[in-house]
Amino acid sequence: MEIQTKQITKTKEGAEITVPAEDIKPHFDKVYEDFRAKADIKGFRKGKAPRSLIQKMYGDAIESEAINEAINELYRKAMLEKNLQPVGDPVLKNVDYKADGNFTFSVEYEVLPEIELQEYKGIQIEKPVQKVSDDLIERELRGIRLNYATRAEVDAVTDAYHTLTVDIQELDEQGVAIIGKRSPDQTMNLYDERYEKDLIDPLLKAEKDGEYVVKYSHDHGDHKHDVHIKVTVKKIEKVTLPELDDQFLKDTFKGTFESVAALREDIGKQIQTMFDQEGSRVVRDRIADEIVKRHDFPIPEALLTKVFDQMIEDVKSKMPNQKLPDDFDRHAFEAEYYTHAEWQAKWSILRDTLFETEEIQVDEKDIDERATKDAAQYGVGKDKVLQFYSSNQQVFDSIRHGKLMEVLESYAAITEKEVKPGEEKEQQKTKIIS
Repeated sequence: MEIQTKQITKTKEGAEITVPAEDIKPHFDKVYEDFRAKADIKGFRKGKAPRSLIQKMYGDAIESEAINEAINELYRKAMLEKNLQPVGDPVLKNVDYKADGNFTFSVEYEVLPEIELQEYKGIQIEKPVQKVSDDLIERELRGIRLNYATRAEVDAVTDAYHTLTVDIQELDEQGVAIIGKRSPDQTMNLYDERYEKDLIDPLLKAEKDGEYVVKYSHDHGDHKHDVHIKVTVKKIEKVTLPELDDQFLKDTFKGTFESVAALREDIGKQIQTMFDQEGSRVVRDRIADEIVKRHDFPIPEALLTKVFDQMIEDVKSKMPNQKLPDDFDRHAFEAEYYTHAEWQAKWSILRDTLFETEEIQVDEKDIDERATKDAAQYGVGKDKVLQFYSSNQQVFDSIRHGKLMEVLESYAAITEKEVKPGEEKEQQKTKIIS
């Protein structure tokens, strides 16, 4: 087999593959024999019709199938022989076949561009540092108490610790009900801090069967819009939180904590751990983002398609019955998220290059350490976890990625900046780099 390759663009190559007649003949023989074994031709028992008759009757179709099979097999062999690594499926450009002559075909396929790594050590990164406050601990304690709160139906609201069952009717600017904009039997916890103050305040003295017209501005983060509604109160429940005392600890935590102070300390540690993990995630995101910014190269369309496929699968997994809406428009989706997909594709190429440059490998010890950690966290036997992880490519990739990010983080020049809890999430654009 003779293979000639050529570079067409930075992300596209071509290959012309030529094989002598004796190498292509077995493909034709196999297809003819497979067809003859199944052919039902009048005057002959199945599988006994002469090849010359089959060739006369079905030669073009059989020849086409044989050529396709030959192309697929010879293409795979050529890729292995030349150590070529195409991205996506090849495109057949030309076929030249004559009986008893050489068989030649050419294909074009996408490849990853050659990457010249720019400097990725010493990247200056600002790490957000969040500190646990007493208010955060008290908020968590309140959440625990709310889980064990009692409820009793009452006729009027006296404070924020009430739950309302309401009908909500949207109104236009003149106060007229908008048809089709009625939401019956909605639950409103007046103590939920996510509600706008201008929405809750008019309801803090609400009475059963009362109607209240409310105007407020709803904040969506990137924009605000005015809301005009009528709230009809159908049911009011008084929410009574249990006292945070030794008896509550005993009933709720079964002796895990000896005192309220010990519970507060544990909550503080958990929140701080979460903050520290968030800070590390932001650092790694920023390192990856800076590395991507320092490199400019074309991306194979096949790789972008693969990224979009995965993004759409993620969307589908969050849908009811894991199905996309009937009116889902892939072209509109790709247009909206193109920048994100482009970033993901570039990072995947750079990350693979960095794996090789930094010689990042995963061994049995790494798998064992992950299995030990996860088995303890989820209360599962380590042997069972280890058996599953040993043959799981996703776990392998996750460990390898983590090891690379540890190395890149060790190279970075990191300065810390204290921020308010939640502030970083509002400012940071999340990128998935795992």
